[in-house]
Amino acid sequence: MRVIFSTRIARAPVQRALESFPGLDLVICEDLSEVAPIAAQADALILSDPRGAPGREISAAIKQPGSKVRWVQLLSAGAAGLLAHGVPAHVVVTNQGGAVAPAVAEHGMAMMLGMARRIADICERSARHEWNKEFSPPLVSLEGKTLAIVGFGNIGAQLAKRAAGFDMKVIGLSRSLPASPLAEMRPMEALDEALAQADVVALCIASSPATRHIMNAQRFAAIKPGAFFINLTRGETVDQDALSEALTSGRLASAFIDVTEPEPLPPDHPLWDAPNLFISPHTAGAGSVHTGRRIADVVSENLRRFMGGEPLLHMVKD
Repeated sequence: MRVIFSTRIARAPVQRALESFPGLDLVICEDLSEVAPIAAQADALILSDPRGAPGREISAAIKQPGSKVRWVQLLSAGAAGLLAHGVPAHVVVTNQGGAVAPAVAEHGMAMMLGMARRIADICERSARHEWNKEFSPPLVSLEGKTLAIVGFGNIGAQLAKRAAGFDMKVIGLSRSLPASPLAEMRPMEALDEALAQADVVALCIASSPATRHIMNAQRFAAIKPGAFFINLTRGETVDQDALSEALTSGRLASAFIDVTEPEPLPPDHPLWDAPNLFISPHTAGAGSVHTGRRIADVVSENLRRFMGGEPLLHMVKD
């Protein structure tokens, strides 16, 4: 059985896991751009979500007549890069099942704490050797604050777990309304009401046509004045012009985002100059050896199931 493997996510542990399967014809591509020309002759593809041109080309390759591909395992949480271009109905697409969610949630807490405790200002003052206890606006505590988590999947649930440790009140918004002892769950139809109550809004929702610009000018206008905003999932879920305006007007006290549209964000993009906005370069999932191990475990189990004709885990399309 031929498997094509290409990723920068958890590359070493996943490659070790794949190489442990006897008789596997493993083809390693250094870059996603190398996958499409040879994809049709593989039984399975194990990849980072191929956004942009690679996604379009890989999708075209697996749809061509005679393609052998029956399974695509994505090592990222998102699948929009591939699914945006269509996948044949007989091809099963799976993701890493929340393996990266703990690290992303930890990054989310760092974002909230950074804004609340004015860490950027403190770092700047420290570099200037300046002892100054006055902050405008002042330092605030997350204790007792209300956090609205928009999209309560793996990342949202992990963020709620960490926020509970800071004694925050958590409102979870979801279409599926999963039960959670850590959050007051509400349907997505109640989003505007929740935004008006939240001191912090965390966008943790997956990218889809239905969620594109879910945070638009109307939604930012509905946010409680002086709130913090973070985005941990996909840049296209936010109308960036509306975000910039909410910061400029003071409706938002501050925002911290890990994702933008496009990525990477060009150096001359106006979003960089929005006041009280902090941008991390899509690094929320980085830095955890545990994440790599969990992803490798998911890949190993799904490969075992695929070879044995069993149902696969963490399907995003079947």
